[in-house]
Amino acid sequence: MSDKFDQFVKKQVESSKSGGGQIDLEKEKSMWLQKLDQLYSLIEDGLSDYIKDGSIRLSFVETTLTEDLLGTYAVREAHITIGTQSVKLRPLGTFLIGARGRVDMTGPRGITRFTIVPPDATAPRVRVTVLSPGQTPPQQEAVAPPETWVWKIATPPPRITYIDLTPETFREALIGVVNG
Repeated sequence: MSDKFDQFVKKQVESSKSGGGQIDLEKEKSMWLQKLDQLYSLIEDGLSDYIKDGSIRLSFVETTLTEDLLGTYAVREAHITIGTQSVKLRPLGTFLIGARGRVDMTGPRGITRFTIVPPDATAPRVRVTVLSPGQTPPQQEAVAPPETWVWKIATPPPRITYIDLTPETFREALIGVVNG
């Protein structure tokens, strides 16, 4: 056996005994579901005048998500109907690279992605560090606590940027997935 692999195994065993790296999955799921409710509240507020006068219908359907760490659980999927056009907001999950959750809004002419990211994020940040043996890793930058993360619109790849989600930017995104 290699020394490198032996060290790896020992580190993993020690970490599991000390509880290091353990994630409170119920807390993570609860935070995800709260953030989902916040998204739906923003949507309801942004469309409230149109919902009241009957020109837009907003409804929710319970569906299930399955994630490796959380298993299968119930979430709400939003459906927006404007005239004959139908739009769905489908939650994808919470354990994603670079985000704490994602919902895809799908309409007849496109998709808009909503992601939960740090409040000051303007684009995804990926950092790769290559260390020589014995080299100390650089200190990581402070990241806002997950509880403070917010919903933003993610532009399509490859050059993803984040747009603050407001009732106005939501309505613009809605026009985009319906009219293209």
